Amino acid sequence: MPFRHWKKMSNVSPIVVPIFISNLGCPHRCVFCDQSQFSEPIPPEDVSGIVRNFVGFSRGAENRQKLIAFYGGSFTGLERSLLSSYLKVGSILVKEGVVDGLKASTRPDMVTPDILDLLIEAGFVELELGVQSMDDKVLAMSARGHSASDSLDACALVKRSGLRLGVQIMPGLPGEDRLSFKRTVELVTSMKPDVARIYPTVVMRGTGLEKMFIKGRYAPLDLEEAILRSLHAYAMFTLSGTKVLRMGLPQSDKLDVVAGPYHPAFGFLVKSRAYRIMVQEMSRIYGEHIEVRVNPSSLPDLVGYRRSNMDFCNFTYKTDAALPKGSVAIDDTCLYLSDIIGRIL
Repeated sequence: MPFRHWKKMSNVSPIVVPIFISNLGCPHRCVFCDQSQFSEPIPPEDVSGIVRNFVGFSRGAENRQKLIAFYGGSFTGLERSLLSSYLKVGSILVKEGVVDGLKASTRPDMVTPDILDLLIEAGFVELELGVQSMDDKVLAMSARGHSASDSLDACALVKRSGLRLGVQIMPGLPGEDRLSFKRTVELVTSMKPDVARIYPTVVMRGTGLEKMFIKGRYAPLDLEEAILRSLHAYAMFTLSGTKVLRMGLPQSDKLDVVAGPYHPAFGFLVKSRAYRIMVQEMSRIYGEHIEVRVNPSSLPDLVGYRRSNMDFCNFTYKTDAALPKGSVAIDDTCLYLSDIIGRIL
């Protein structure tokens, strides 16, 4: 089974071939979903050629994990004959060694033992669940059509199956407050996902959320609050061993944001905020006008987006390659993400 090779090559970034199924398999229209951004789904008969070309033109493919990722819909909710067609072509590509495995995203209420057996037989290595929130009130107000219990059950099924578990959460959904969000993060991290994505909620044109926003029934997070909630989740995931793959929506010409905390460098804003908080904690200990040390690879995060941390805090810096990445030091005092988690929210 291809999954057995994952850890062997985990230190090398994988080649991920995206196959967009464009909202297929989704029985609901969630209030935040902009269906107009979806292009025509890639049909099963086109998958093989796309994958072979993508891998063929990828640098260092022979030394990297190669995966097909079915994105843009609820993969396990596809009509069974269409699902079988995608699985068949994916399985052939795995057996021929063109790729090492398959993965997809889906809804928590569309995961069953039988479906997981089909996925594993075809060569799946990972399944990503759109959990979004673990607050039933928030899920209902967002028209998700599933419960927090569905998400917990689905996560447990995926973990027991041996597949890698991915999760997505969305800070700032309707009805959510800080306490609700922190509870979501607590419950999701307790399921020990392997990977996670954090997408702060933004108001897209043509969505139910836009109607709620116009009527004054929904107020999106401002950028500051979105950064803090996302940093809390990032810290909790990271400290529990979950790799955060992405924070914030990727740039796209099709994005039509009406309101909300969209920023093209959102993930960088979140990570650099952690360093600002560590510098502030160092200032509390050592006073103003401090000089901190960081690993050279951490310097951009320390300085911040457009030098925002340098402007906000009064400090200078030196680089020290002997320091662990993700830390800030003065003399013998070294702070890590774990030291500031209680100061984020």
